[in-house]
Amino acid sequence: MAPSPTSLHPSSLSRVKTRPSVSQSGPPMAPNHAPDPVQLLSSLASTSLQQPSAFTAKLDISKLSIDETEAAGFEPIDFLNKHYCSEAALVQQLPLLREAVAEKIYRLDDRINNALQRQSETADSTRRHVQQAKSSVKELQHRILQVRDKASQSESAVLRITQDMKRLDYAKQHLQQTITSLKRLHMLVNAVEQLRICCLSEPYPDFLSASQLVEATNLLMDYFSGYTHKVQPMRLLSKRITGFQEFLKTSLVQGVRIAGFGLQKTMEMEGKAKTKAHDDESLLDCCDHENDEGDHLRQQSPTTPIMTPDVMRGGVALIDALGPTVRDAFICGFCQDHLASYVLTFEPSSNDHKLHEKRVSSFKIQAPMDDEKEKVSGLDKLEMRFHWFQQTIQKIDRKFPAVFPAGWNLHASMARYFLKVTRDHILALLSGPSKDDDANNATILLKALQTSIVFEKDITGWLQNECGTVFLRKGDQDIGLDESQTSQATTPLIGIASGAFQNYMRPYISLEEQNLTDLLKEALEDRTVDTRGERPVFTSSTNLFVYIKGSITRCTALSKGKVFFMLCRAFKDALRKYALVLDRKLPIAAQSPGGALSIGGTFGQQQRVDNAISAHYRVPMGEEVTVCHVVSTCEYCADTLEALEELIRDMIDSEFKSKIDMMSDQEVYHDITAKSIRVLVSGLTRRVEDGLKPMLSHNWTAGDGGMDSAGEESAYVRTMHDEIEPYVIQVRSLLPISYFRTFCDKFASNFIVTYNYYLTRLKNISEPGSQQLLLDVYNLKTLFQKLPIIEEVAPTGVPGKKPLATGSTIAPAMYSKMVSKQFMRLEILLKLVGTPETLLVDNFKAQWSDGTAQDFVLVLSLKGYSRSQQAGWLEKFGLDADQALKGVTTGVTGASIVQERIQGLQDQGSTVARDLYQMRQKVDVFRKTFRTNSGSS
Repeated sequence: MAPSPTSLHPSSLSRVKTRPSVSQSGPPMAPNHAPDPVQLLSSLASTSLQQPSAFTAKLDISKLSIDETEAAGFEPIDFLNKHYCSEAALVQQLPLLREAVAEKIYRLDDRINNALQRQSETADSTRRHVQQAKSSVKELQHRILQVRDKASQSESAVLRITQDMKRLDYAKQHLQQTITSLKRLHMLVNAVEQLRICCLSEPYPDFLSASQLVEATNLLMDYFSGYTHKVQPMRLLSKRITGFQEFLKTSLVQGVRIAGFGLQKTMEMEGKAKTKAHDDESLLDCCDHENDEGDHLRQQSPTTPIMTPDVMRGGVALIDALGPTVRDAFICGFCQDHLASYVLTFEPSSNDHKLHEKRVSSFKIQAPMDDEKEKVSGLDKLEMRFHWFQQTIQKIDRKFPAVFPAGWNLHASMARYFLKVTRDHILALLSGPSKDDDANNATILLKALQTSIVFEKDITGWLQNECGTVFLRKGDQDIGLDESQTSQATTPLIGIASGAFQNYMRPYISLEEQNLTDLLKEALEDRTVDTRGERPVFTSSTNLFVYIKGSITRCTALSKGKVFFMLCRAFKDALRKYALVLDRKLPIAAQSPGGALSIGGTFGQQQRVDNAISAHYRVPMGEEVTVCHVVSTCEYCADTLEALEELIRDMIDSEFKSKIDMMSDQEVYHDITAKSIRVLVSGLTRRVEDGLKPMLSHNWTAGDGGMDSAGEESAYVRTMHDEIEPYVIQVRSLLPISYFRTFCDKFASNFIVTYNYYLTRLKNISEPGSQQLLLDVYNLKTLFQKLPIIEEVAPTGVPGKKPLATGSTIAPAMYSKMVSKQFMRLEILLKLVGTPETLLVDNFKAQWSDGTAQDFVLVLSLKGYSRSQQAGWLEKFGLDADQALKGVTTGVTGASIVQERIQGLQDQGSTVARDLYQMRQKVDVFRKTFRTNSGSS
């Protein structure tokens, strides 16, 4: 039973809101107006029916707890707040609500009891109806089984009825197959008989009719192929057909030979007559002929007429009917027959055999024949071979007019066979016991190779134009040609005979190397300059590349394979030697006191770079022009080498493309260019150094014979101008702008170091002397600031010089910054030398903030202080007495300091050169990798 409606949850009233609630479906109720509990419960039931949920799905709602009711979708608190505006109203209406709920529960219990009573009353009838349904299902299953049995019986009856019909149908099919087989067997026997009659035709077998019969018999024998090994008569019939076909083929070959060579020579070619008769008897036994017919087939009458072209055309149709294998064998035999005399006439004779013939006197009668053979089989007589083949082709065309179809490519097959035999002869003449005496003669080799290539091209063109021959080209399989086109096309002829020379062209390469060597010998003493280009270069360089281009043209006309690759290696060797020629045009290095090694060995090595940095060069007057020409020539050679590499890569065969690399050769010329710039810088530095020596003998002290006041620039400064300006103007007019800027950078650095060295060797410089030196330094600084843009005032008349192009009037910013920074140190040094003693320490610390004790000692030394005086000044500078005395006793002079700085600059230059060399190697590796990837793509 349901719980009493009075037993409400204790927390239900406390959860009711005390404030007025606004109804969601209408305006709020009046405080004194309470809803009817019965209608309220009815509305709750109708709402649950309209919104079905887990709450309404339960049969007994009273058994649900508050939490379960809320989970089912019903909120009792909201329900009460909605219909009761206050707790007092709820308490007032609670008895009525309880009675309404009890009444509702009572009615639900009554309905449940009625439903249970009705269910108990109808249980027997329901059980009875279920039993009746089961009985009906069993009866239906029984009837279905009966229908299936009847269907099986019907099927068996139909099979019994149609069994005889199937037997008759099989018998009909067997009879039809038997009739068809008998008809085809009759046709086969008749065809074989007709084929036998064609073989007995006079004076030659009827090849045209036989070709049709051969096709028919082949088709019929394919039908009976399963019985030839099991049934004896069919096996014998197959042998007869094979015998007839062999007889027809032999008769055709014999007739073609008689038409081409005559009966007597044909008999010699076929061997003895008895052997031939024995072979014909074997054929007749297989054919089961009568004796009289066998006699007719065995003998070839001398009066038998020569086979006519019509008969031979029928024979061609017979060969086509026999299949492509027989056709290829016939063509091969035809080529061998007509080229047998070529082999006998032009085959090279062994040198050992010739010596043996000279020793044995009984063979003197054969000497004229061998001498005649030697006259036509040598490399210098190669054109006689090709002339012989052309005459042979003309004879074949006269004897066999319009006999062979174009699809056979007979002329192309003969040409291929001829070129293969010729290739074997050429190989024998180039090496081995039959080697020709002219095999090492480059002129005869080139002529023979050229003759072979010309013949291959001529015969290919003639076959394409006159015979309609189609040659396969590289990549034809990839472009999708029709099957009919590819079946009639043949392989190319070019390269069959001429390819024999590829491995034996060393004499030709030696000839080219000798010619290149002659050009290099002439270039050693030749200083002629070619001024037709943008920059003047040595004429020997242009002559070398012109010869290389002509040599490439000559070689590629003959070969683009191994011979061309060998020639390219000769070019690389010659170009490296020419770099040595250019190197010899530079002045000889005068070693520094440190004893640096001279430049030598292989170009591009690190040892050469390090040694070259410490080398000094003296450039005679006017010799700087030659050095500039070396730079321009090296640049021209390096640029031309890159274009030459691309040209060779485009022309050479694909298998050698990856082996073409001239980057290392370009680096050789870049190294010579760098060395030439160092020579120019060192040469001008040595000239300037001679002009700086008077500065050491000049008296820079005050007093009698000394400097009283500063005036114009010193005499040595004017000497600097006279030495530097013409030299730089000359170099600027001959060098490319990039190399000229490099020259200016290096010379400015070297000059400042050299000037600093001579400046620090001065003693007792007075204040006027320091002012004069400051004026000189400023003058030199102005000169070097305009060094990259200096121009000549009047032409110097140097041969090979071109007018200066109008360029920039502003020096490069990096160069100006470098020059200003270097001269600023000299100016600071001279200002400190002219500073009064009272302000010396303070000014040194202010103007030379990064100066060291050694720099301060240098200033004191230039002012003329003794070592003891320098020790005192060092104490004022901030050093203790021990350090000051140690600094004095070490004997640190200005010259030693400058020497250390020079050594540091040289070490720095060596490091830069080493880094540059490594960077070039990385660039070479990158270029090789890039070219390799571009190839493969």
